[in-house]
Amino acid sequence: MISELPDKLLTWMAAGQSVAVDGTHVWYRAVGQGPWLVCFHGFPTSSWDWHRLLPLLTAHHRVLVFDFPGYGLSEKSPARDYFLLRQLDAAEALLQMLGISEFDLLAHDMGASVACELLRRLEASQTALQLRSLTILNAGIYMDMHRPLPTQRLLRTPLLGALTARLSSYRIFRHQYARVYARAKDFDEQHYQQQWSLMLNNNGRRVLAQVARYMKERRRMGDQWLGPLHRASMPLKLIWGRLDPIAVHAIAVTICAQNTAATLLTLDDVGHYPQLESPRQVATALLQATPDL
Repeated sequence: MISELPDKLLTWMAAGQSVAVDGTHVWYRAVGQGPWLVCFHGFPTSSWDWHRLLPLLTAHHRVLVFDFPGYGLSEKSPARDYFLLRQLDAAEALLQMLGISEFDLLAHDMGASVACELLRRLEASQTALQLRSLTILNAGIYMDMHRPLPTQRLLRTPLLGALTARLSSYRIFRHQYARVYARAKDFDEQHYQQQWSLMLNNNGRRVLAQVARYMKERRRMGDQWLGPLHRASMPLKLIWGRLDPIAVHAIAVTICAQNTAATLLTLDDVGHYPQLESPRQVATALLQATPDL
């Protein structure tokens, strides 16, 4: 079983730091110069998802990447609440600690739903944060279109989730996770081992089922999240891998139909992780999307 962090991830960890916010410890890294760009990662991975994109952005942005509680290098206490409302609480506390009030936001997968909660709070004047622009990468925003992997379906189930987490193995992960990429063979075995080790880090197996329940929260919040997204007036850009089997391309088309101010860039030969599969295309589109550059 692969569980210890490999050297490359130890170097990544040493380049950031862990701080106590919102009753937990969150790992973060800030690098670059210019206006702030904050990155919200997805499930079940971590801020490591941004490592290929990061060097392409730092000449234009001061970039903040971090691991949500329950993910990657951050604390994974079974006693914590991992609802997305609480995930944004932790993100807000981290931003406040770092003195970040105005920023562009890049969100992927689960992180896009955290972004929707931020949009809701902005609309309701429940946050002091100021969002300059929002860019969304592949995300299952609409649950009736979302196509989670079999293991994800089991993890979000109350009775089977904990058992699925305990019985999960690298072999199962390796088989299913590779399906989300358009060209899985572009990634070597080390890549899959890195993602698996980050999931297991800090006894991550204990909370895997808890963090997976965000999918039910998406359905429960419904229009409380979708309404603010559909009404968002700041620059809104979608960068979407067409070959994603989970967050299908029709989701991006629907968002644009609901918010006609949104723009969509479709990456035809890319799957669920544009920032890993085609980082240069994402960087180019992102820099064109953000204002005042």
